[in-house]
Amino acid sequence: MNEKNNKNHYLSLKDIISESLLRDLILFTFLFLLIITQAWDNILLLLFPLTTYTFSLFFRILGTNKKKTLFENSLIIYNPLGIEETNANRLLFSTMFQLILIFWLGAESLYNPIIVNSYLLFFKGFLIFFYTFAFFWIFIDIWKYTRIEILTDTIKAEIDSHSARDLRNIISFLQLKNFKLTSLINFFVFIILNILNLIFNMFINNNLSFGVQFYLPGSQLITFSYFFYGILIIPPVLSLILFSLNYKAINNFNREKLDKIIEALPRNLQVKIIENLKALNNKIKKRLNIE
Repeated sequence: MNEKNNKNHYLSLKDIISESLLRDLILFTFLFLLIITQAWDNILLLLFPLTTYTFSLFFRILGTNKKKTLFENSLIIYNPLGIEETNANRLLFSTMFQLILIFWLGAESLYNPIIVNSYLLFFKGFLIFFYTFAFFWIFIDIWKYTRIEILTDTIKAEIDSHSARDLRNIISFLQLKNFKLTSLINFFVFIILNILNLIFNMFINNNLSFGVQFYLPGSQLITFSYFFYGILIIPPVLSLILFSLNYKAINNFNREKLDKIIEALPRNLQVKIIENLKALNNKIKKRLNIE
């Protein structure tokens, strides 16, 4: 067991900072500052990449935290939210595209203002697509990785831990009904938001006061539908709800199945597995203590 785990199970700021986190932060900050230098009149558009990057940062820190607080040679695969690194990468990918699109719109408004109106509808469509797709993308294959698995021998511990190898060793996984519910809700919300965004923006007129009006860096007045606020809020809130429900479901595992899996192992390994599980979170610790 790591000395760090003997003392407590939290990380200092120094522990949380990793190479991948610094890379993401530097890349995001660089593109964000490029946009800021264009002197935007309104920060509405910047809220979209800020939201997806916040989620990406959360998963990046969560992944780093999980790796650094695990016991040495841990016999547990604990993925209550899927693979955090994959989720962080997908959200970061979406964030970069959004920032590039916003920077492109600002640059065109400064140097080619005549063509902005011609392409504004496409810009709105692509911005919302990349934003909503990010929250849809992180749930696409969540069923493959969301689980708690016991590694019953050292050979399995050396194999890629991202793939389930033996269902008999999995004490908790995302049930089919949970996955179907998550997938269907995400799919329909993704499609509906993009369709509504297209409809609203096809009928909105920049000369009318319906919607949010602001000036581009090139002093060109444009209008965005009030529905933009709904699109900004719905995907992240829905994702938080679904992740919370899946998290609770994964941590509600069967103690009898756990005992059956580890009963053939040496006593010291059984104790190590139980202690590993208790260290994961307070809910599992209380459950194991009660049972």
